[in-house]
Amino acid sequence: MDVKNHNMNKEKPIMRKRLKVIAFLAFFFGIVMAVSQYFEFVSKTVYEESVSHLTEVFHQSDNMLGELTHKNLMYLHMWSEYLQDAPSESKIRDYIDKAQKDAGFLYFYFLSADGNYKMTTGETGYLGLQENIEDEIQKGNDIITNAAVPGKSQMLVFASPKAHGSYQGFKYDAIAIAYENADIVNVLDISAFNGKAKSYVLHPDGRVVIDHSLESWGNVYNFFGILREHTDISEKEILKISKKFKEGHTGAMLLNLDGKDYYLVYEKSDIQDWVFLGLVQADIVNASMNSLQLSTMLLVGAVVLCITAILIGFILRKNSVRLKKKDTEILYRDEMFQKLSMNVDDVFLMLDAKTYQADYVSPNVEKLLGITIDNFCVFLCHDRIGNYHRTDPGRYLCFRRTAFRGYERFEEGLSKGDSGS
Repeated sequence: MDVKNHNMNKEKPIMRKRLKVIAFLAFFFGIVMAVSQYFEFVSKTVYEESVSHLTEVFHQSDNMLGELTHKNLMYLHMWSEYLQDAPSESKIRDYIDKAQKDAGFLYFYFLSADGNYKMTTGETGYLGLQENIEDEIQKGNDIITNAAVPGKSQMLVFASPKAHGSYQGFKYDAIAIAYENADIVNVLDISAFNGKAKSYVLHPDGRVVIDHSLESWGNVYNFFGILREHTDISEKEILKISKKFKEGHTGAMLLNLDGKDYYLVYEKSDIQDWVFLGLVQADIVNASMNSLQLSTMLLVGAVVLCITAILIGFILRKNSVRLKKKDTEILYRDEMFQKLSMNVDDVFLMLDAKTYQADYVSPNVEKLLGITIDNFCVFLCHDRIGNYHRTDPGRYLCFRRTAFRGYERFEEGLSKGDSGS
């Protein structure tokens, strides 16, 4: 029964240590999880705030494009009425020159349904329009499309079929004005990001109407071609994006273009089937948010480190006090044993159970037997005591009784010492 209680008492400190280790690991794991959740929350918040800000900025640019479109179509309708009743070709030229100064467009065209044009100067040519305008002219619909003329930069063309007739022998079905792509980009330029934001106006199939891309990309004619060339997006994902454009969705996503993260924001425009698209490098958009996030992370990290340091310090101090207490108890017991052994007429031995070599010999051996501890150990090393249990059982039992009486007196001394203290 005593042995069982002794084993149970030994197991209790071990269980307490295990529970403390488990509690510490659980606390540490909880801190790691909390920090991880916090970083995830901050990253999500930064993304949502950045997307919200970008959507608002590019929505304003889309509104500016809508205003520009409405103004130019209104000009065309107004000029159409004048051209129908114009008294002479010279009056038409003067009227168009004045309108060009007021509106700021680059070229004015008398346009036929097959794409041929004539200018007020008499210059003729073919306007390479992106769209087939013949059906739209027959329906009487206004037309907005981009065009390419040999030797000239890409242009955005506004056309109205409300005016038709003949100018210098050229039969026209509509009148049109054209702006260079760069002029439209300047109107839509976004100063919020120091001019580093890029924008596009495109059709749902990716064909670009207005191009404001990175200089390193050159002229962009299809935005999905850019995604295929500069990102690792799969064809399936590109088709999903195209479907969203066709369905008129507004949204945002994070892309990796040439090794850098970009926010891509898209919005259905009110003009035809166009999609207004914005592209800004993530580091530029998140500059202020990243600074705030870093400061917060450093603060949280400092708090966690302080708490961890305090806990570790508390544990180390508690262990230090416990070890110091045990050392004091050991020293106290050793001192009591030393005093007891010097005042009794028995020699205390601690022998190894297998080799019978002495692990301990009480200091009074010299007083009682007249030999030093070293000589006594040498005596023991010659296996004399180890052989007594076979050759001289009586002498062996004498040693056993001496050791047993010494142990009893030692325990009795400790008991008296404890009660005295």
